Amino acid sequence: MKTIFKRYITALAMTPLLLSSCSESFLEEINPNEQTTGNFWVNEEAADRGLAAAYNQMRHMTSGYYGGYEGILHLQMRADDLFPTRGEEASTWETLSFTNTPNSQNVCWGNLYNGIQLANEFLYYAPNINMDQTKLSQMLGEAYFLRGFQLFQVRLNYNEGVIRTLPQSADPEAPGLSSPEDLMKQVISDLTEAKNRLPKDRDVKELGRITKGAAIAMLGKAYFWTGDYAAAKAEFETIMTSPYTYDLTDKYEDNFRDDTEFNKESIWEINYANIGDSGDTWGDGIGSNAFMGNNLSHYFGPSLKNNTKDKGECVGGGWYKMQPSPYLIKQFVAERRPAGADSKWDKRMYTTCFFKYSDYNDVKADETFYDGFDVDSIIKWTLKDNKWTNGVGGPAYPDIEGKQGRFLMKKFASWWSKTGCSMYNNPTGRVNNFRIMRFAEVLFLHAEACLQTNDVVNAMKDINRIRVRAGLPEKQLSDPTAVMEELRNQKLLEFAGENVRWYDLIRWYPIDEFKSLMVERKKDTQKYKITISPDGNINPIIEPVGEITNTQNFANMEKKHFYFPIPQSEVDANHNLDQKADWK
Repeated sequence: MKTIFKRYITALAMTPLLLSSCSESFLEEINPNEQTTGNFWVNEEAADRGLAAAYNQMRHMTSGYYGGYEGILHLQMRADDLFPTRGEEASTWETLSFTNTPNSQNVCWGNLYNGIQLANEFLYYAPNINMDQTKLSQMLGEAYFLRGFQLFQVRLNYNEGVIRTLPQSADPEAPGLSSPEDLMKQVISDLTEAKNRLPKDRDVKELGRITKGAAIAMLGKAYFWTGDYAAAKAEFETIMTSPYTYDLTDKYEDNFRDDTEFNKESIWEINYANIGDSGDTWGDGIGSNAFMGNNLSHYFGPSLKNNTKDKGECVGGGWYKMQPSPYLIKQFVAERRPAGADSKWDKRMYTTCFFKYSDYNDVKADETFYDGFDVDSIIKWTLKDNKWTNGVGGPAYPDIEGKQGRFLMKKFASWWSKTGCSMYNNPTGRVNNFRIMRFAEVLFLHAEACLQTNDVVNAMKDINRIRVRAGLPEKQLSDPTAVMEELRNQKLLEFAGENVRWYDLIRWYPIDEFKSLMVERKKDTQKYKITISPDGNINPIIEPVGEITNTQNFANMEKKHFYFPIPQSEVDANHNLDQKADWK
C-alpha cells in the first residue's frame, strides 16, 4: 500500500516551480517563468501539475506550516502540554518567552501566502482549460479547500490577515489588513465551495487528496471559530452518520504509525515518502527533485546510543526538541484504569510518552523500542548527552509511587523503526504521515458545540467514546460546567503534542485567567541532571540542579501574544498594509 502512496507523492514532487516564487513581499508573487500565464495553462496535464504545486506547499517540513525547525510545531510549546528544551534556537525562544517583535523571524506567514497564491493561480487559470468538466470541478474544489484552509491558519495564528482571491499577476495591488470576521467569511465561503465540489471517496492511488469529508470537518471547525455553534454541530453530524464511516481506531497508536495510515479515524493527512534529494533533507522547495520526507521523528526522537557506560556510539537518534510537560503527566496519572485492566493508566499515555512501567508498579510489562533499546538507556543518553540539554535533563516531573517521574516524548518519534528516529540516511524515519484532522477532533468539537447549544447528553456521549477508547470507564455527568472541564482534560490527553492545545486555550480563557493558569502549570521549580552510577549501571541517578531561571515568562505575557505580529518586512513592502494595532 505504501508504494501506492509514494506513487501519488511522486506525482506531486515532479511539479516544477513554474507558478510562483517569493519576492520581497510574500503577498507579491513574481512568476519566474514568463510563459506561465500565457502558455502553461493549456491542457489537463498543466491542471494536474498546477494543483500538485498547491498541494506540495502544504508538506514543507523545514520552514513550512507543519515544520519543526522554524515552523509552528515548535511554537506549540507555548501551551501546557509540552515543555521547551533549554538552549533552543533564539528565534524560537523569543516567541516561547513572549519577547518576540514584528522583526523576529517569520513563523509561517510567508509559507501560508505562498500556498494561497498557488491556489489562486489554479482557481483563476484552470477554468479556461478544455478538459473533463467533472474532473475540473473536483480539482477546483481542492484548490478552494487549500486556499480556505490556509486562510483559516492565518486567522488562527495572526487573527487578522490579508485576503487575496486573485493571483498577483491578475491583481498586482496588494490589499491591506482584513478583520478576523472578514477572514472567516472568506474561509467559510471557500470551504463551502469545496464541500459542494469534492467527492466523498478517493481511489486508493489518490489517498491523501482532499475529500468532501475533510471539507465538511474543516467547515464545521470554521463555523465553530465564528461562534455559530448550531451550524458547526450540523456540519459535524453530517460526517458522524451514514453514509460516512469515520470512527475512532481501536488502537490510539494507529494514528501515529506509518503502517496504519489512512485509517478510519483519518479525515485528512499529509502524505510523506522517502522521495527527492536525500542530500537536501532540510530543503523546502517544490521542484522536480524536492525532498518529500517527514522530519518530525528527528525533532521529537530521543538520543540512541549502543553502549551503557560513560559514553556511547550514536545509532540513529534524534534531537529531542520537545518534552512532555509536568502538567501533562500529572493529568495522565490522576486517573487509574479499573482493576484488572492491562495497564495502570490511560492507554494514550503509553503512546504519548516513553517511560519505564515497572518504576511505578505497572501491570504492563516493560518494553524496548527501536532496535532493542530499553527506556533506561533511552532516557540516560537523551538527557545526559544531548547537546541541547547539556546534561540537564528537563523539568521535575511529579513523584509517582514514591519515585521521581521520568518521561520523554514518544508520539512522533517512530518508536517502531529498527533504524532509529533520525532522518539522516534513514528512510524508515521519513515516511510517517501527519494527520491534520482526525475523527477524535470532530467528536470533541461536536461535544463542545452540543454544550453551547444546551445538549449536554450528546456532549457526554462524544466524550465517553473518547474515554472508552483510552481504556477509561464512561462518566455520567449532567452539570455543563463539569462536562466542559472533562472535555478540556480529555482533549489535552488526546492531542498532546499535535498542535491543538494552544488554539483551544486562547479560545477558552480570557488573558488574565490564561496567564494565571499558565504560570501555575508551567511553574517547574527544578531541573534535574542525569549521571551514571559508580558501578556503570545504566539506571540514571536523578539529581536536582536548582531553579529554572530561563523559563517562559507568562507573568509578563500580554493579550497581543495570543497571535503573532505581521512580519515587519511584509508591512514595509506593502504600502496598503499597516501593522496590527496591538503590535505597533
